[in-house]
Amino acid sequence: MAGTLACILSAGLTCTPAKVEIAEPPPPTPLQPAGGDPDPEPEAEPAADDSKPAKGEASRKLESVQSFYDGTSDLQASFTQTYSNSVYGTKKVSKGTLKAVKPGKMVWDYAAADTPDIYVDGSRVWSVERDTKQVATRDIGKSDIAGVEKFLFGGKQLTEDFLVKIAESKLQKRYAAKKGQSAIRMKPKKKNPHYKEIILVVDDATGRVQAFALWNQDGSTNHFVLSKIVRNGGLTAKDVKFVKPAGYTMIDG
Repeated sequence: MAGTLACILSAGLTCTPAKVEIAEPPPPTPLQPAGGDPDPEPEAEPAADDSKPAKGEASRKLESVQSFYDGTSDLQASFTQTYSNSVYGTKKVSKGTLKAVKPGKMVWDYAAADTPDIYVDGSRVWSVERDTKQVATRDIGKSDIAGVEKFLFGGKQLTEDFLVKIAESKLQKRYAAKKGQSAIRMKPKKKNPHYKEIILVVDDATGRVQAFALWNQDGSTNHFVLSKIVRNGGLTAKDVKFVKPAGYTMIDG
């Protein structure tokens, strides 16, 4: 299942071939520990049009993200996902609806019938494949969701688990071109088997995440843009609870 959030969370989707030009992530640069002082290593020389962010700016923005989601009991949004694979030269765009309810419950409901829906409940992930009538399930610690859920549910994990910095101007233009938004690069302090970095696009005024992108270890990228966001709209655990569809086969792993 490479190609949609199902690609991140489970085995991946078959992507629709397309000739596209995929921008490779830039070479890694030293990152600033969240909530702390910059690394003593020298930073790479910025591009001529880069303005140097104020010291600690990335950490302050991340704290605003935490504050927003710490005050969020439930969240609903439409999403558009673009999966790009530079190795195979493929690109796939998917749409759907995200629903999230604390603590730790959410569902990514994809519009296309051939794209698995993803359910998360605390420590477990289910991938519901409607075209094959199968449900693949695994521990959340073995899936890529163990990075995405951190900002969706807030908490100290953001500043404890990642090194952060304000993204360079090239990435700002690519991911956060709208006025009043900032792109933050987040690199896990412990190597993640699935992704290298997460880019968060944050609304400067509220701390709300407007979009995010994952740079995966295999060189592919998943870029999600959220819209029609409703915060604390009254969703309950029942609205995101996984129920095995009748006639579906369960597969562990």
